[in-house]
Amino acid sequence: ANIVSHQLTQNQVKQKFSAASRALAKMPTRTVLLFPLLLLFLALFAHTIHSHSHAHPNPFGFIKDLEGSKKGQKVYGLPQLKNYLAKFGYLQGHALSNDEANLASSEHDDLFDENLESAIKTYQLNHRLPVTGYLDSETVKQMMKPRCGHPDIINGTNTMHRPHLPYKSRKSIYGASLYAFTGGTWPSSEYQLTYRYLSETAVPGTENMAAVLDDALQKWAQVSPFTFEAVSEGSESNLVFAFYEGDHGDGEPFDGPGGILGHSFSPTDGRSHFDGDEKWSENPGPDETDLP
Repeated sequence: ANIVSHQLTQNQVKQKFSAASRALAKMPTRTVLLFPLLLLFLALFAHTIHSHSHAHPNPFGFIKDLEGSKKGQKVYGLPQLKNYLAKFGYLQGHALSNDEANLASSEHDDLFDENLESAIKTYQLNHRLPVTGYLDSETVKQMMKPRCGHPDIINGTNTMHRPHLPYKSRKSIYGASLYAFTGGTWPSSEYQLTYRYLSETAVPGTENMAAVLDDALQKWAQVSPFTFEAVSEGSESNLVFAFYEGDHGDGEPFDGPGGILGHSFSPTDGRSHFDGDEKWSENPGPDETDLP
């Protein structure tokens, strides 16, 4: 099997260190005395640039580094991809992990095997991509898009295969999985639903969220048997909408800008959560997300 790695080997590190030492030995004494200060400055400068550029990395950005990977290869970073596919239901029985740091450096699960190939083929079918079974550029681009936090496949049921719905009705301008059907319905006695918006998390671009919700739910009322009534923030309600950041106590932590946009809970729970770290807007531009 091919070995693909983004890390320097110990021999490479030793070679670079030896080359630097030889260059240092040839320098004039005065330059040598200044050299440690220069190294310190460069180290601090590099750390500043690195910290700034990775302050809000794309949670799915690691997939770009895996482009071209195929069955039979051992690839650094594949454990993260397997975790991604398991989270969205494509790798049944694969243990999920929220420890991205350990996943990134893991070597015990870096083989591109038949199970991974099959999962990628199913993903490609669901997203109307050429079924290649490997990480071609189109598949990588699709996987990196922001999406709904719910799995596409739940307990073996592919929620993206609903023949009575036109395919385009399950997609968005992103062409990504922006929502998934998770099962559960409201009982016939609860077709008159109340809702409230929790504004406890201040998120730029969402100042008119209450009005946006009012408008969206009234449009739903026009084409469904439901009616919707807004109640005050402190009242009980059937539906609750809120923005949160990171781990917010429901077992589904958000991942920062990009990645997961939001998630909801099936009836009769009624909670809908949106990632407060996203760039939300009523009139989204590049790198912005339309308000729900």
